[in-house]
Amino acid sequence: MLIPIDEVVHFDFVTHHPSTGAVTDADSTPTFDVYEEATDTGLLGATNATKRTSLTGNYRGTFTASAANGFEAGKWYSVNASATVNSIAGKGVVMRFRCAPAETQA
Repeated sequence: MLIPIDEVVHFDFVTHHPSTGAVTDADSTPTFDVYEEATDTGLLGATNATKRTSLTGNYRGTFTASAANGFEAGKWYSVNASATVNSIAGKGVVMRFRCAPAETQA
């Protein structure tokens, strides 16, 4: 997936009960972070996700892939989400993308 620099990025993820696999709300607000290629420090810190209204276990995240936030054209990024469900912490990669140069208008 290509995301132009300065674009607002939206993504979704779903949390599940660790024993049954059923879609379940997290115990507290899930967070996400964005990592660049082999860099182990997240670009945005632990950013809170937002619960989707009336949808059990559905969350969305939003961030701006801007140079001011540390994003660079040509680099690859991973979005990792963390959530605790039924007192068990879980984490997973929910999105991978590459930054493209900013879009230009004719």
